[in-house]
Amino acid sequence: MKKRLAAAITTALVVGVASTTFAAANPFVDVPAKHWAYDAVTKLAQAGIVDGYGDGTFRGDKTITRYEMAQIVAKAMTKSDQADASQKAALDKLAVEFSAELNNLGVRVAKLEASQSNIKFSADARVRWTQTDRAAVVGTGTVANPQYPAEKGDNQFKYRFILNMSANVNENTSFSGKLMTNGHQTLGDNDSGNVGYADQDGNVRVAEMALTTKNVLDTGTAVTVGRFSQKVGTTGYLLATTGMVDGIKAAFGNKVKVQTGFANFKNATTNSIEDAAFVTADYNLSKATAINGSYIQEKTGAAKASDYRVYDAGFTTKFAPGWMLTGEYMKNTADGAPIVDPDGYVAKINYKGANFAVKDTWGAAVEYFRFENGVLTAGGDYATAQIANQGNNKKGYAVTANYTLGKNMMITGVQTFNSKTVTDGKDRSEYSRVQLDYKF
Repeated sequence: MKKRLAAAITTALVVGVASTTFAAANPFVDVPAKHWAYDAVTKLAQAGIVDGYGDGTFRGDKTITRYEMAQIVAKAMTKSDQADASQKAALDKLAVEFSAELNNLGVRVAKLEASQSNIKFSADARVRWTQTDRAAVVGTGTVANPQYPAEKGDNQFKYRFILNMSANVNENTSFSGKLMTNGHQTLGDNDSGNVGYADQDGNVRVAEMALTTKNVLDTGTAVTVGRFSQKVGTTGYLLATTGMVDGIKAAFGNKVKVQTGFANFKNATTNSIEDAAFVTADYNLSKATAINGSYIQEKTGAAKASDYRVYDAGFTTKFAPGWMLTGEYMKNTADGAPIVDPDGYVAKINYKGANFAVKDTWGAAVEYFRFENGVLTAGGDYATAQIANQGNNKKGYAVTANYTLGKNMMITGVQTFNSKTVTDGKDRSEYSRVQLDYKF
């Protein structure tokens, strides 16, 4: 009984400990002398929860490693049903202190896991330079604000930061959130730029805060309520947002995947659509080809005709290794549209594509677009060539290229050319963009 404490404890506990336990080798750092854990284990030994020297004692005058202490705690946990409230509290405290070592021993601390928050965080940041080569659209908050006339249009730096959050509320319900802040500055202009959102520059906004419950009423339907992101259509030209959509939506289906809902898009779009019902359905014809059908209907009061009732159809197909063709057509049949039944379409060919996770990957694309005035509900997706109100009554070409500078670092460039108005073929502004995106 005069053996060193570490040897005695190791001998006492080795029975029943699998050989794989010892294979999970970690640094054997001593628990410091006079550490509170020795006193806690001594009290548990006196209560018979920890096996001591056979006389109900545990001698803390010799230091042992954290690994050895974790073995003691693990064995004590098997007798937690014999412990009173104070002894269980001591066990819980020990489990927290030596949780990493217990995990290496393969011991799951259920109570500890249950008490810990499961919320996960990630973030992305973006720096973007844009230029339009001439005043294109007149009106406050649009590309060419009359207060800031410029022969060569706008030349801007823009910044955005997003903090993403996700968590499981229970086995059926999950939470998603985004906090977003952005800003932009027109070069040569001391005032904050003149392309919309100026009142939000520098503000931290709740871009997303939604709860999703799956398999509602055992129907296989997932229901999302709150503020969320929404895409309608194939390319994002019709509508695609980074959060800021307030409403409810349901998702269901296996072969045909359907999303449908009702939401307010006022905070997410640059055009006039506000309350709207929508449905979008995706179906894979094969491993290479997928099709999409979508519909969005603005809901207005009796005093105002709806500006948007848009039908949309699109497809993507991988026609050769690394190559993909995308096509989309849309038509607005609303009575309040600026012209009768405006329509639009885009055709795009992609070659490969940059991957955030893999350095030196790259991709390129070329597209042709043509949108009559009033067909686009949100002025185009920020992931595509068009932004703000440039998309309506415009046709032309765009090239896009992206490259992964390093893991989680990507550079993207966009350039339009030969842009014209659909109505009379007059020149429209060309749009240039270079941006850096980071994920962490």
